[in-house]
Parts: sequence; C-alpha cells; structure tokens
Amino acid sequence: MDSEVSRRVLLVGAGVSALLSATGGTSAAAPGGLRYHHPVPRAPGEVRSDICVYGGTSAGVTAAVRAARHGRSVVLVAFGRHLGGLTSSGLGATDAGRADAIGGLSREFYRRVGAHYGSTESFAFEPHVAEAVFDAWVAEEGVGVHREHPLSTVDITGGRITALRTENGTVFRAGVYVDASYEGDLMAAAGVTNTVGREGNATYGETLNGAQFRTGHQFQRVIDPYRTPGDPASGLLPGVQPDAPGTPGQGDHRIQAFNFRVCLTKAADRRSFPRPPGYDPARYELLRRYLAAGVWDAMRLNTPMPNGKTDLNNNGAVSTDNIGRNYDWPAGDYATRERIFQDHVTYQQGMLYYLANDPAVPQAIRAEVSAWGLPADEFPETGGWPHELYIREGRRMVGDYVVTEHDCRGARVASDPVGLASYNMDSHNCARVVVNGAARNEGDVQVAPAGPYGISYRAIVPARGECANLVVPVALSASHIAFGSVRMEPVFMLLGHAAASAAHLALESGAAVQDVDYPALRRGLLADGMVLTWPPGSGPVTLDAPAAPAPGTPFPVTATVANREGVPVTNVSLALTLPTNWTATPGPRTTPTLGAGEAFAGNWMVTAALPPDLLARASLAATATYTVAGAEVRSTATRTVAVAEPVGAPLVTAKTTEAYFGQRGTRLAILAGGRDLWTGIDEYGAILRRAVTSTSAEMTLVSQDATDPNARAGIVFRNADGTGYVALVAKPGNGFLLLWDADRDGTLDSVARLEQPTTYPARLRLGKAGSRFTGAVSLGGGTTWRQVGAADVPSASATQDVGIVVCAHSTTLGRAVFDGLAMR
Repeated sequence: MDSEVSRRVLLVGAGVSALLSATGGTSAAAPGGLRYHHPVPRAPGEVRSDICVYGGTSAGVTAAVRAARHGRSVVLVAFGRHLGGLTSSGLGATDAGRADAIGGLSREFYRRVGAHYGSTESFAFEPHVAEAVFDAWVAEEGVGVHREHPLSTVDITGGRITALRTENGTVFRAGVYVDASYEGDLMAAAGVTNTVGREGNATYGETLNGAQFRTGHQFQRVIDPYRTPGDPASGLLPGVQPDAPGTPGQGDHRIQAFNFRVCLTKAADRRSFPRPPGYDPARYELLRRYLAAGVWDAMRLNTPMPNGKTDLNNNGAVSTDNIGRNYDWPAGDYATRERIFQDHVTYQQGMLYYLANDPAVPQAIRAEVSAWGLPADEFPETGGWPHELYIREGRRMVGDYVVTEHDCRGARVASDPVGLASYNMDSHNCARVVVNGAARNEGDVQVAPAGPYGISYRAIVPARGECANLVVPVALSASHIAFGSVRMEPVFMLLGHAAASAAHLALESGAAVQDVDYPALRRGLLADGMVLTWPPGSGPVTLDAPAAPAPGTPFPVTATVANREGVPVTNVSLALTLPTNWTATPGPRTTPTLGAGEAFAGNWMVTAALPPDLLARASLAATATYTVAGAEVRSTATRTVAVAEPVGAPLVTAKTTEAYFGQRGTRLAILAGGRDLWTGIDEYGAILRRAVTSTSAEMTLVSQDATDPNARAGIVFRNADGTGYVALVAKPGNGFLLLWDADRDGTLDSVARLEQPTTYPARLRLGKAGSRFTGAVSLGGGTTWRQVGAADVPSASATQDVGIVVCAHSTTLGRAVFDGLAMR
C-alpha cells in the first residue's frame, strides 16, 4: 500500500460478513422487517460531490439541505431505509428546552411540521408526518440520497478523508465530510480521538459525571433482587446486574439506557401489543414485584400527540429502558448491534405484552394497558413498531474544546458558538445493581442548566491535526453529562446546519475545517436565523433589569454594548424602548469611540405602569448603533419582565425554583418554572397560608399557560416539614391529577387521574378528613363536581400549610391565575 494512503476499516465490516456467513445471508431478526441492519446487494460505483453527509438522522438531513442551499453538490448517505433518525421514529414529543433558543433549519423543520397541522409550528407530531417533511425537504433541494448504504471503510490521505466506502461497494468522494451518525462511525473510522462511557468527575472538574445514585426514576419501594427472595445464592432476577455499584463520581464504561419511543393509540383499528419471539414472562419478575408493592408508573410518561396518538417514554424504576444491556453498542460491529437491537425489541415488546396479558398483573392494569395499541398508520413495514432504537449515547469525539457541565451551568462561555442547547443535563439510568440487599438504579441525572448556552465550533470539529475535512455535529466533543443536555434532536438539527455552513466555508477558502474563519461563519449563521446568544439576537448588546419589578417604583436598567468588531468603532449610542405608559430617566447614552474589545454602558431609572392583568409580562428593548468601516451597525437586546404586585397577609409565598407572585383583590397569580412535582423533583412556586387547620380548600383556576402538557397548577396541603404532601392539579389539555406523598420522603410519588380535556375556568376542591384527602373538579362554571381521586396520607398533621401551587414542567416560566381561594 502507498505509504501516503491508509484505509481505515471500521469493525462493522467484519461483523457483517461473519453475521451473513452464519445465517446464510440474513441476520436473525424479529418478523416484519424489524431489524437494525438490512444486508444489501453489491452495487459498485463512484459518487463525487463537494460535501458528503453520512447518517440519515435529523442532523444529517439539515446538513444536506443547508449544503444544497449553499449551492454545493451534496450527497446524503443513510445507513438505513428512513430519514430523520429518532425524530421520525417515534420521538414526537420533542425535548425542546427553550424553544426560542432553536433557530435556523431546526426551527424551519418544526414550522414545516406545524404547517401540516394548520399552525405556525409544532413540537409534537406523528412519526409519519415528520418523515414526510424530511423526505420532501431533501427532494426540494435536489439532495442525492443513498439509503441502505452502511459504512464499510474509509480512505485517508495526508490527514484527510479521500473516500467513504459503503458495504455494497459504492465509493463516495468529497471535499468535506459530515458525520451525522448517532454512533460517530465515520469519525471513528477516520481515526479521530473519541471516548465511550462516563468520565469521572475529576476529569473535567464536574459534579454530575460518573456513577450517580439519585432519586429520579428510582425504586420507591424496597424490592428484593434475588430469584428466591432473601437468598443471594439463588441468583439475581433478570434485569439486575451483578456489577459493583461503584463510587459516586467514579468514571466507567457505562452509557445511558436505550429504548424505543413507541407511538401508541386507543383508536379502534389499533394493533394489539405483539408477543415477541423469545418472550419469557420471567424476565419481568422485577416489574411484577414492583407492581405488587403498589407502584404502577411504568407507562406514565405517555405524552399526547396529534390525532389521539402518544409518545411513550421510560418512566419510573422499571419501564421501557433496557438498563445495562447496551454497553457494547457504540464501538460494536453491525452483528453486535443487531444482537443488542433484537434484545431491546424482545424486552420492550415483551414488557407491553406482559402488562396487557399476564395474569400476574393486576386486572385493572391489564385493562388500562390493553386499551392502548400500535397505530395502524404508523411504521407499516414493521407492524406499527418504530424502526429505529433510541441511541441516547454512542461514541463522543474528544476535540480541542470539550463541552462540560461548566458550559451548562454558565461557569464557562464558549467564544465561538454555532448554536445553543438548553435542555436538562439528562442522563437515563446506566445500571441496575444491588445496594443493601435491594434493587437500585444508578446513573439517572436530571439537572437544569443555568440557561441556554453556546456550543463551541471547536466541539464539532476534530482536534487540530487529526482530520482536516470532517465535521461531527452529533457525536460531538462533550463529556457524558454535558452530552446529556446537548443530545436533543432540535440541537442536532441546528448543529447539522452549522456543520454544512462550516464545510462550505472550508471548501470556499481551501482551509482545514479547524481553520474556518469563525467571524464569517457566525455572520452566515445569524443571517440564516440561527440563535447564537441568549437572549436571542442579543449580539453584542446585553440588557439587565429586575425580573419582577413593582409598579410605580423606579428600578435600574442597564444596557451594555461590547465592541466585537476587532477594530475601533465610532458614533456609539444606546436607546431604550419601553412598554406604553412606562417612564424612564436616562443617564449617559453616547460615546464617540469604542476600542476593540471595550464595552460601553447606558443606565436608566425606569418606572413600570400598573399592568392590565396580574403578572402580565412586558418587553424592554435596548438598541445599540455604531459605525465601523463607514457602515452603520445596529443590534438589539430584549428583556421580558413580569410586573409583580405584593401578596398580602395572611398569605405568604414559597418557591423551590424561579417564581414570581401577584395579588389583586381575590385574584392571585404565580409565574413559575420548575421541572416537575414528582418522585424526587419538587420545583414549584406557591402562595400559602401557614399552619392552618383547614379541612377544605377551594378555588377557581382562571387560566394556565400551556408550557408543557404536564404543567401543573392547583391546590396544595403540606406539613411544615414537607411531609403530608398532597396536591390537586390541572394539566393543560391533559386532565386533572391528585398527587400525594406515600412514602413520607417529602416528594409526590402516587397519583390518581381524571383524564379529560382541561377547560377554564375550572373550580378545584381538595377536602381533608383526618388523613384522607379527596380531590374534585367542576368545569365551566357549573355546579357538577367530578371526583379526581382519594388518598390516605397518614403523615398529614392536623395543622398544615394550605394554598395554591404552580410548576411549569419546563424551562420556560408559566403563569397561572386563580380566583376565590377559600379555606374552611
């Protein structure tokens, strides 16, 4: 072989050959075409283009579309038969984080989906609709799509990829390559440094990496893990690993659990849950014991989507995640991945079949599960089951910039952002082990970032000197815990967009991708509607103001402009735009020159007018203008505030997350964030009366922001120490819940439901008789009450704090307005 040329052989090639040889040309798989890898016939040939995108994921599609819009010839080489990755394979309840942080082609996708449903945009959609949008998109832009072309080998010459060879013999030659695969297969084949598993906290000075024993998706009861209860010698139940638990913060090879994001329906033509080949009810003994202990939550994260469909995700201690069965996936060959894929099919199909049919499952649960099924009009070639496994984590590149917990928390800010991420640092469980004789899950982390944060351009290109013509927007350079935040489909799409723009500039200048002119890339991305700073569009201007000023009382506002032009600018001025009837007294707002890297600030004392409604939000805007190279540049930053009116005695406020409050006569309002009120997560804003002996609380929920289908607003009873906790809440468009703390740990863990469309106003009543609580609701101003549920809460004391509570179930603050709070 020429000493200047090497061919990197991905292990998948050998694995597929062995698999085909052992099975006579096909791999063992479930019926109906449900498989990871589809062997393809030989089709030798050569395809040349400016840019070659490998991976039919959502990021791959946006990269290909943006490359085509740059006027580049582009090919999209897809491993499988379908485009869109998980976005078109069941993940229809988008983990959007802050929607305003999503720009460019990523936001265009959600607007195209919205247009299908007759709305501006939609982050909840049916799988077949998403796939149709992706297919139409590449067709419109003339992208050459090559489906069922698994990667086989890569040719490297002088530190650059010169050919991508696929299993069927096709050779793809391009100037720049984009690896948009979930696993980072092209990156690995090109010899780029990468890692698999969890770093220890010490590696990057983090706190949430490595082994983690936390309360999320954790066992709420002590469940014996042994085949014969109490007898370790009998062996462990299926699903429990013999591994040592590990020390908190210790790094290891483990990765987040995978599952299928199954689309469910109650439609009359639904398909019943299939009994998979290899089904063994004994595999679900741990789940049976959990149900017998009184916990039924395995299907509670079943998010509504259009046309009566849902997106079923993992929830609780034993659910759809096949914990600890995927460690060999990231670097495995295709045969290894097929084996893991089929194991996940058997486990998850078997779990649903078990819950719907096994006599060991309580009849009420069997009836509830049997009411659901697989839609007849989704995934027809695989019997209604998603064709793609949710690969939450594969290989991760190690570049010159590694996104870490410090980026997520705002302790470090990338100087060269190509997009924003905003979702929780979200790791699903990585192991299920034995701790003190009980089954215990390990690895779940759900911690919100400080806010939307920038992803460095250096995190999506290999380290300098490794591969000069490869961009990696999916298996990017990030620690395990930071990747848990970055790994959301909207972020992958916007990074795919950025990757294509960087590839275009690399070709235009003849430079290595590591040497792309970032200011030029930034200008182009902003022109494409990408969001690179937070708040959106702030650019060099920042605007600081109190989040919840009081009406009639002056408060300070400061606008600052930073000179990022690299040369001095002149004629600098700052202007502030206020809502109607607001007033301001300004300080200095102009300066004749501003040196490169310097900043200038303007100050105002602002007085807010009384808003028309409680906690009404208002926007302030600061605009900076200056001259550079003879041209005027204008940049604006906005800040949204909520005008808060004080809550009067005997009411007091309480919060465990960002929250603001208001009272006007009998009307009350709360504007709050909060991830959840459930199993270890207790984030809310509340207005309470302390230490009362009330036996009933009643109020009207006037309105509630639909920040998330699971947002919550309603009545709460709670002991001063946090126990005896009960809440009756409404969810937007998603019914009513009675929630209570059954295990006395101070968080809500049990639920009763009244499933019906939520309409406003809704009158809620939560009654207390000793330790028994009963929740009821009356809709539309009527006098007919419907019971939501009843619960015994022995830890409830005679004297409790009682009032109203709000949780947005989102990083976006949500407002709820209440009236007529009465306690008896």
